[in-house]
Amino acid sequence: MKKKIIINNLQELEDFANKVVKCLKGDELLLLEGNLAAGKTTFTKYIAKNFGIDDYEVVSPTFNIMNIYEGRQFDIYHIDLYRVDDFDITDFIGKGLIIIEWPKEDYTKYTKNQIKFSFNVLDNERREITIETDLDIEDCLNM
Repeated sequence: MKKKIIINNLQELEDFANKVVKCLKGDELLLLEGNLAAGKTTFTKYIAKNFGIDDYEVVSPTFNIMNIYEGRQFDIYHIDLYRVDDFDITDFIGKGLIIIEWPKEDYTKYTKNQIKFSFNVLDNERREITIETDLDIEDCLNM
């Protein structure tokens, strides 16, 4: 599946994240691509909020590379590879939801349970998000 959606404001981004959460089982890999300030970390906050994690806890892991959040159903591994060329995620596969900002490689060798979100800034508030996955999530996204 490959779909594009337009997000007009933060409320719509949160609504979209709430739809995405309904598709997740907890063993997926979410790949977030986009320029600086495109909304990747904000999207992650909205995802984490659905699993009982306060949004103030979710910060960009740019300098410490990975943050681990303990959610109600499973842990969330939030990884930022902006400054990193090589990072081994194999220890985290199957142990919770993995969210990678600035992915650098093809992760299908680790898991097929992945969804790629590409954020494109249209203007100050608006974003175009391209969703790519082989998972059957179209129905739960209501797209």
